[in-house]
Amino acid sequence: MARILVIQMAKLGDFIQSTPFLAALRSARPGRIITLALNEAAVSEAARLSPLVDENLAIGSDRPEGEFEAVYNLNTALGAARLAAGVRAGQRFGPLAEGETLRLTPVQEFLMGLMAEDRRLGRFNLADVWLSLVPESGARHLLWPRPEGVEGGGGIGLHLGARHHLRRWPVEYFARLARTLQTSGEFILTGSEGERALGAKFQKLGPPARNLMGATDLSELSRTLAGLDLLISADTGVLHLAAALGTPTLALFFGPAYGPETGPYGPGHLIYQAEAPCGPCREGDCRQRQCLALPDPDLAARLAAALLGSREEPPQPPPGHRVWRTGLDAFGQRLQPLGRPVLTEDEALALALTWAGQALFRPKIGAPDLAEWAAPYAPPPGRLTLKAERFRRLAGRLTPAVRTRLARGLDILGLEIAVS
Repeated sequence: MARILVIQMAKLGDFIQSTPFLAALRSARPGRIITLALNEAAVSEAARLSPLVDENLAIGSDRPEGEFEAVYNLNTALGAARLAAGVRAGQRFGPLAEGETLRLTPVQEFLMGLMAEDRRLGRFNLADVWLSLVPESGARHLLWPRPEGVEGGGGIGLHLGARHHLRRWPVEYFARLARTLQTSGEFILTGSEGERALGAKFQKLGPPARNLMGATDLSELSRTLAGLDLLISADTGVLHLAAALGTPTLALFFGPAYGPETGPYGPGHLIYQAEAPCGPCREGDCRQRQCLALPDPDLAARLAAALLGSREEPPQPPPGHRVWRTGLDAFGQRLQPLGRPVLTEDEALALALTWAGQALFRPKIGAPDLAEWAAPYAPPPGRLTLKAERFRRLAGRLTPAVRTRLARGLDILGLEIAVS
């Protein structure tokens, strides 16, 4: 039987976000054995539980042997690209290494161009980036086996930890949120054994909570998450696991985490992005850590209440705070701003770039209504203009077809290119 190698040498959340791609691959190439190359123990456990993977291959102890019908590399790390280029395969998709050079796909070249200009212009979820490797596929939900016999009413989950300190919201803010949130539901703390100190701190500062930190394996965690009414978490693998199980989530994004890129995928979630002047940044050794204090616990509590069915309409986020409702359309992730923010130059440019880039991701998809995308925004107080130099810089990073489509999108939104 023909084999396909998928290289996913990332973390648990990345694996969950790659399940739409894996499902599309199964559909496009039925009857093949799908082998997953990985280097994370949590991903190995997840792949073992997933119906989308047939074989696990831990890179470092094993190397791919034999011949593959195709190899799909989901990572831009040079080591993964070398692996993709070095195995015996009839077809290769995704980043490849040519010596010390990384050869990217057109979609990734487009995204790198956006990031080089301004990362905040990108509005493509990672799940849709990987789905572009199977361009004939339509939008798909995250896919994770739902435990049998689990119903809602299991309380509100608080996931306190995160792998990187710049993605970890302070425990005292979680505690303040929980104290502010008027609910009869039980609070449940999730996390790993190494994060139990965070749980102990919460139990000193916050309301009573059931502490499951370090007490569940992946199957037990799935059962807990599936029964929750809501999970509140920063950008973590547990956030994406809850989304895959259909549990509503309030996703807290700040620092290096940017919600449109790695927020919860699918309908029914809120992404709360706190914007620092220096963000979104790279995961480094920032000593100021000012972004950790940016998400407002009181605003987060009102957003959580809205997800729990409060009759009170969630508030218009103040400047520096953005909230998106998530949805799913024919392309994939659809973000709608909360409230009625003013359409700015940057926001119009981001919408036009997203509209233009979708044709590159999936050439056969019909063009969405860009004017409809702009409808939730309040009209700008004056004329919107884009500096000619900025447009030239962007245009130089785009293919001719995307550049032409971008110009059309700018015209639809009334964003004029200033004459320099």
